[in-house]
Amino acid sequence: MVIVEVTYDLLHAWTAFSDIEKKGCSGEDLLLEIDHILRPTGFVIICDKQHVIDFVKKHLSALHWEAVGSTDSSSDPEQDNDEIVLVVQKKLRLTSGSIRDTE
Repeated sequence: MVIVEVTYDLLHAWTAFSDIEKKGCSGEDLLLEIDHILRPTGFVIICDKQHVIDFVKKHLSALHWEAVGSTDSSSDPEQDNDEIVLVVQKKLRLTSGSIRDTE
């Protein structure tokens, strides 16, 4: 049996966190799964409610992710919902072993 791991450079999570929250699933588990399939230096675009964005921001450093941009509904007067967009990038993690390998 061959197991192929698929990874992504870009993921778009439009209300994914709110949707799993309604089903009683864990937002932390979703973050870990996203981190698992996201390539180093890859991006995640998260469109969701303010409390969800705050939840994700709380976990950025633990995941080695960096917020690179955001917006909210107040910046677009034609938008009639309270969705906020957060763009994060997964940092490239270098271990001491990988640094020695490059020397």
